[in-house]
Amino acid sequence: MRAVVLGSTGFLGRTIVAELARRGHAVVGYSREGAPCPEAPAAAYDSLDVVEASDTDLDACLAGADAVVYCLGPDERVRIPRPATTFFQRLLVAPAERVAYAVRRCGVARFVVLGSYFTAFDRLHPEWQLSARHPYIKARADQQRRVHADAGAASTSMLEIPFVFGSLPGIVPMWKSYLIDPARRFPVVFSPAGRNAAATNLDVAQAVSGLVEGWIPAGDHPVVTDNYTFERLNRVIVEALDRPRRPVVTIPTGLLAAGLRAEQARRRLTGAGAGLTTSWLARDILARDLGLDPAAYAPVLGLTPRSLDNAVRATVAASLA
Repeated sequence: MRAVVLGSTGFLGRTIVAELARRGHAVVGYSREGAPCPEAPAAAYDSLDVVEASDTDLDACLAGADAVVYCLGPDERVRIPRPATTFFQRLLVAPAERVAYAVRRCGVARFVVLGSYFTAFDRLHPEWQLSARHPYIKARADQQRRVHADAGAASTSMLEIPFVFGSLPGIVPMWKSYLIDPARRFPVVFSPAGRNAAATNLDVAQAVSGLVEGWIPAGDHPVVTDNYTFERLNRVIVEALDRPRRPVVTIPTGLLAAGLRAEQARRRLTGAGAGLTTSWLARDILARDLGLDPAAYAPVLGLTPRSLDNAVRATVAASLA
């Protein structure tokens, strides 16, 4: 089977290229850098900027593909200009929609898009109004709808990705600046009250492979093999840092919300945007239970519910390398 991976040099894209190649598929990875995958030397690679590519360029890359895997798009934590809605619609929604049309034109059988677990909660709990309040979540929901509508006869799936842990040589984990560096620097580690679904990069790659091969039914699938409260996650991190006695303290939600309101005022002064609206961030995201039942979702994707503490430790080790 010939599989095209768009966004093949990122943490998840590179893991997916390696897993598909390990399973014997002919893989072509495209990225702006046009870099090879060190874990899959037999995989082909080339450069492509999907945001700027013409329809002719996209068709040339997808021609003859049996499956396309889309691993592109900014994270909600990136520093962005205002208005945030325009930023995420341009870089999340529009490119995925154009690729979906190319999938249809080229007659690709299977199309897999890496999305966000926020769309699962937006679907399961519409009363939370997540997509109405947060530009990033709205963009992810729009992306999901348009990809399904525009890909034509292709068997189209959206994998809803939660917190992801694990490591790859040469890649600094995104958690370094958000979780690991603060746990190293400060004498007390402060945790929001919430909980989050979690998986590893290998879990995601295995789920993608099952969708590409067709033994997992197409659809919108949350990926989850464990759940972490911020307190539990931070305790694993401080232990991995060999600082097990460092206190881990849960911040009262009201206090966290007040601090974030001050951050919102600072952002307004500097002209910075936010994918997750700062004034709603504490109650909507950081203090909310965003866990998912691994027993309900993991087996559908051929995954096993389990503790991911070792993957968190590997993430810490990669951050210190």
